[in-house]
Formats: sequence, C-alpha cells, structure tokens
Amino acid sequence: DIPKTEKPNVELFVMSHCPYGTQIEKGILPVVNALGDKIDFELKFVDYAMHGEVELKEQLAQYCIQEEQNDKFIPYLECFLTAGDSASCLSQVDINQNNLNSCVTETDNEFKVTENFQNNIGFSGSYPGFNIHKEDNDKYGVAGSPTLVINETVVQSARDAQSLLTTICGAFEEAPAECSETLPSTTPAPGFGTGTTASASATAACN
Repeated sequence: DIPKTEKPNVELFVMSHCPYGTQIEKGILPVVNALGDKIDFELKFVDYAMHGEVELKEQLAQYCIQEEQNDKFIPYLECFLTAGDSASCLSQVDINQNNLNSCVTETDNEFKVTENFQNNIGFSGSYPGFNIHKEDNDKYGVAGSPTLVINETVVQSARDAQSLLTTICGAFEEAPAECSETLPSTTPAPGFGTGTTASASATAACN
C-alpha cells in the first residue's frame, strides 16, 4: 500500500552498470517523460558499487548532471542506456564539460569516493562504497539495485513502462490525465541496449 500524495515522490536506487538497474531505468524513463512535473523523480545510487571504478566514475557524473544540468539529465540517461557510452552521450546532449568536471571533483572530494576506493576504505565486502545517498540507503534499507521507493515506501513493480506508470499513478491523491496514457508493456532487456525480454521478473537485482 503506497501512501497517496498530491505530487508523488519517486526515488529509484540503482548501480549505473547493474543490468537490472538499467532495465528498470529503461522502463521508468517513458513514465518520467509522460508525467513530467506531476511527480518528483530522482535517481539515486546504492551505497556500494559492484562494477568497479568505471561505475564509481559514471555515478559521480550522473549525480552531477542531475544536480546541475537537470534539463539534460533524462536525455543523457536515455542515450547512456543504449550502449553505456558516456563520452559520446556527454557530447550528444551538449553537457557543459567544465561545469561537470568541477562538480565531479568537488563531490568526489566531499565523499572521498576515489580516495576510499584507492585506499580500500569503506568497502562493503569486496565492493567499494558510494556514500552520496548513504542516509537514504539506510533510511529505506536499500539492499540492491534496483530499489524503487514511492512516497517513502519501498515497492515492487514489473519493469515495463506501462506497469511502472500504473504503480506510480497509484500514489496520486487524484491521478492526472497522463495516467491514462498507454505506454509500452514489453519488458526491457537487462543491461544496455533497446531489446526486450519475455521474462517479467520484478525481483532480479544486483546485491
């Protein structure tokens, strides 16, 4: 049971290179585009990274784009999810590289992401920590990628766009007209790319 609010708050916790995280991201982006400012959507990161230094760097970049160049964040993510090619996507959606570099450096210094990785500090087992959203991870008991939180409630949903629209629209006090839209009901394949899968598992995760 998801608490209902006038403007639902949707938080999606992922690891940027987790195939099941990218799967639900591909499903939820059409929903975010459809609902627009009718919801508060934020992509957040699990507080450990299972896919090495490349994931730490990508998550720092995504965090900064979302924070400082937010109007370009969804287009960047849509591009990144097709092939995982960050460099070409930064160029394609015209990210201000100087601003991004400055934010990444500042954020990395604040949370000691690279320093802790290099010095083997703050690991979760064999996986490096990523503590930018540590408090929220603890608050919701996030234990893997993906974890979907709506109005501060952890929820399970199938990962196709139509199912995610239905799930999120169930959190409105009064659902807007956009909730009547028809979105794709095929489940995106795990990983990068535009393929689909016949498997509709809502529980496969990186944990």
